Amino acid sequence: MSSGITTAVAAVVIFGGIILFHEFGHFIVAKKSGITVFEFAIGMGPAIYKKEINGTLYSLRAIPIGGYVLLEGEDDAEESFSEGSFSQKPLLNRLAVMAAGSFNNLVLGYLLLLILTIMNGYVGTTYVAVFEEGSVSSQTLMLGDKITHMNGHRVRTSNDITYEFIRDEDGLIDMKIIREGVSVELEPIQFKMQHLEDGVSMIDMDFKVAAVPAKVLDYIVYPVNWGMSIVKQVWGSFTDIITGRYSVNQLSGPVGVVNAIGEASKMGIKSLIMMAAFLTINIGIFNLLPFPVLDGGKIVINIFEDLFKVKINRKVLEIIMTVSILLLIVLMVYVTMNDVYRLFQ
Repeated sequence: MSSGITTAVAAVVIFGGIILFHEFGHFIVAKKSGITVFEFAIGMGPAIYKKEINGTLYSLRAIPIGGYVLLEGEDDAEESFSEGSFSQKPLLNRLAVMAAGSFNNLVLGYLLLLILTIMNGYVGTTYVAVFEEGSVSSQTLMLGDKITHMNGHRVRTSNDITYEFIRDEDGLIDMKIIREGVSVELEPIQFKMQHLEDGVSMIDMDFKVAAVPAKVLDYIVYPVNWGMSIVKQVWGSFTDIITGRYSVNQLSGPVGVVNAIGEASKMGIKSLIMMAAFLTINIGIFNLLPFPVLDGGKIVINIFEDLFKVKINRKVLEIIMTVSILLLIVLMVYVTMNDVYRLFQ
């Protein structure tokens, strides 16, 4: 099978699986809440398969990106007052339905990281194990030190440590450790900096932490900590873009993601699973952002209406949603153009 076909298949499977998990979350909680579900669709565009069961249309659509669950009374221009209407259910039911998609994404991320942990058989720790030759940190750190905080942030895995090094800009890092059972706050360590040709500066991480054989409890706890580390990275990335630390040009759209999936598929099944875990967690967090057309925005609107006992005019909401969709499309087109440009550089 050619690399192009392999990439396409991998992308469809990964995107399709993530979307299926996300939409199933909305679907199952809506059903359990007694809300009428008109349609459960995977993909966008024209339907290539559809079947109605118990009043719900299940459809598979031609474009394997996106999907939706169509609920009675959720996005109607006129509010529905029937018993199965989303708008007539208590606030907690509505919030549960809206958050269920992202929750399922995070659950899928955990399951994928659990699979990776089982496949690896080892877990990364925060115990200092090796110093590189000429190490600066060896003057302050000692072998066996357990790093618990870096620059005021809690670290639980080796992934957290790497992330803190990537985020730091001046190479001066504060650390809190546990040494021989005692918590110690170290003097700030000035790590060496590497200055690359493109103007980017990188910190020289001059020590390594230990990887140890996984115990039974590790298979449960480690994927949680690993997932929390990825969540922190995703939120950090959004914050960096909002604050201007990184530009929108550094975002990736579908083309960039598919290219990354292709690269991961060449590196083997573990890299592909890791990519899928990162994507599903990323999508879960992204959908909780308070942007009107996203689940997070809908959550904010529902809380606002319930808290202040007002109903935003449905036509006004429709305009807000339409503008939000157009803005997302513009952003998607922009990042896609950047992806294509980077591919041909």
